[in-house]
Amino acid sequence: MSENAIFFAMNNEKEVREAFASQAKWCDILGSPLTASLVDGLGRKLDRHTKTGQIVLDWQGPPDALGDSVPLRLAGALHALVRRGQATDLASVYPPNALPSAGILIDAALAAIQDFDDELVPWIQFAPQTNEVARSGALYPGMMQIAAQTGLPLAIHEVGASAGLNMNMDRYAYLLGGHSTGDPESAVTLTPNWHGPAPSGSRPVVRSRRGCDRNPIDVSDDTQFERLISFVWPDQDDRLARITSACEIAQRHPLEIDRMDAADWVDKVFTAQPTEGVVRVLYHSIAFQYFPDDTKRRIHECMNIAGDQATADTPVAWLAYELQESGRPALTLRLWPGHGEQVIAEGDAHCRDIKWMA
Repeated sequence: MSENAIFFAMNNEKEVREAFASQAKWCDILGSPLTASLVDGLGRKLDRHTKTGQIVLDWQGPPDALGDSVPLRLAGALHALVRRGQATDLASVYPPNALPSAGILIDAALAAIQDFDDELVPWIQFAPQTNEVARSGALYPGMMQIAAQTGLPLAIHEVGASAGLNMNMDRYAYLLGGHSTGDPESAVTLTPNWHGPAPSGSRPVVRSRRGCDRNPIDVSDDTQFERLISFVWPDQDDRLARITSACEIAQRHPLEIDRMDAADWVDKVFTAQPTEGVVRVLYHSIAFQYFPDDTKRRIHECMNIAGDQATADTPVAWLAYELQESGRPALTLRLWPGHGEQVIAEGDAHCRDIKWMA
């Protein structure tokens, strides 16, 4: 290996290990001590003695939470092994068992990587698709805001939809700042810690819904369902129960999710002849970071063109819950015609806490 190649390999490894350390802190903040301990230990002790270790430590893209989320790829792959009953020693230190010491956990994880190397390699090629249902706790009041400002029903379009669980946001129940809304009969109830005034407006009417994803998940397929669940942190029973209930709702209300590039899909949807009396809404949550730069650029171009052509009878909205440079997400809304971008809420990646600002 040339000196330049050695330098770049060492530089990649340094960035990867820093990404693991940073992700461990966020896992701890977000209430998953097991995932925090796992990710922290793997960031310190993973080596190149396996194909999995080589791929992770030599990762070519941005490895952190603002990029390819490499630590969560590996954590999800290990959780999948446990759920399949393959890595029994690792399973013995996972829930429902008590949280082990960091040393015992990491020894078991490294042994699982050694024993199941070939099975882990394809898993870490998948970007994490938690399809976090709790993010509807931010998206739904955003839709309420759009409906209140336009007085019109919505046609909602999600990019990075994964299994499409947040496309069913109007089929969930909510308690937001003391305000009950959504479907009171739903098996999914979202009650984020709410800061600020309750959201204005009544339940939005969703006239139509559609999504796209490069790798959409069909929750009626057992293998794909397991891939989705594997990215949920194993010591968070509430999230596991919530996503299971949301998947049951999705099976009762099948969703249309196109397997397409996000920019191609946005161009197709938002250049079509609009229906009068309906707001066309593009939305996404913790997804934009996974798109190539050219895809992001093209989406911006498409939305600006669609916005320029919007009228009071055919408005266009863009609602996004995405990570900011601070590492924390914000909910932004852009509404055409006549409105610039507004930051209407701030929160965390799992929407446990939401600061409403609209």
